[in-house]
Amino acid sequence: MAALAASWGLISIVAAAVELEAEPLAFLRLAIGAVTVGVLAVAIGGPASLDPQGRLGALAALGAIHGAHWVLFFEAVKLGSVALASITFYTAPLFLAVVAPLVLRERLSRIALVALVPGALGVALVALTGSDGGRFSLVAVAAGVGSAATYALFVVGSKRLLRARLDPLALTFWDTAVGAVVVAPLLLGAGRVLPRSTGDWAAVLTLGAVFSGLATLVYAIVLRRITAQTAGILTFLEPVAAVVLAAFLLSQGIGVGTVVGGAFVVVAGVIVIALEAEELDPGTAYRQ
Repeated sequence: MAALAASWGLISIVAAAVELEAEPLAFLRLAIGAVTVGVLAVAIGGPASLDPQGRLGALAALGAIHGAHWVLFFEAVKLGSVALASITFYTAPLFLAVVAPLVLRERLSRIALVALVPGALGVALVALTGSDGGRFSLVAVAAGVGSAATYALFVVGSKRLLRARLDPLALTFWDTAVGAVVVAPLLLGAGRVLPRSTGDWAAVLTLGAVFSGLATLVYAIVLRRITAQTAGILTFLEPVAAVVLAAFLLSQGIGVGTVVGGAFVVVAGVIVIALEAEELDPGTAYRQ
C-alpha cells in the first residue's frame, strides 16, 4: 500500500500537464481502466471472474462515488494547483479515521490516530512549501475536500464488498466501468473530449491503464489484508512523492519546509507499518 501511494504521486503531475478539462480526464481514466481490467480478467480467469455475484447495486454505487472522486480531484488540480489538490485531498484519512470504525466495525486504531498528527502536519508543509503559486479559490478548495470525502466513502465501500468475498477483478472492473458511465454525461459541457497531442494521449493511457486499471486492482487486493484506517494513513505518502517527482521531472526545487514535511509523513507511515499490526489482534486485522 505504501508503494502504491508513492506511485500515485505521478497522478496529479500528469493530470496538470494534460490539456483536458477535469470531466473528460476522469472519464477517459475510468473507461480505459475498465477495459484494461476487463481484458486482464478474461485472460486470467475467464468471463466468470467478472461476475458481480448479486452485488451489482452496491458496485454501481461504488462506481458513482469513484467517478465523483476523480472529477472533483481533477477539478482541484485544474482550478487550483497540484499543491492545493494535495493538501485538501489528504483530509481523507481524517474522514476514514471516523467513518471506518462506525461502518466497518473496525476497532478504533490509536496508532492511526497518533499517526494522523505528524501525517497531517507533514502534508500541510509539503503542499504549502511545494506550491507552484496556484490559485487558491473556494471552488478549488471545495473540490479538493469533496475528493477526500468521496475517496473515504470509496475505501469503505470497497472494504465492505471485499469482506463479502467479492473477487477484486470484478470489483475493479464494475467500479471503473460504472464510474465512466456516471461521468459520461458531464462530457456534454466539456470543450474538448479527446487529447490532441501524442504526449497527451500517452499520459491519458498511462492514467487509465496503469493508475486506474492495474493500480486500482492491486489496491483492492491489498485492501483485503489491511484496515481502512491503515490504508488512509499510508496514502499520506502520495503528496511527498508528488513533490519529489516534480523536482526530478519538472526541475522544481525542494525547499527546507518540504524536506521537513516529508520527514513527518514518512514517520507517520513508519508508525503505522511498524505498530498497527501489533495493536490489533494478530490474524484479525489482515482478514478484515
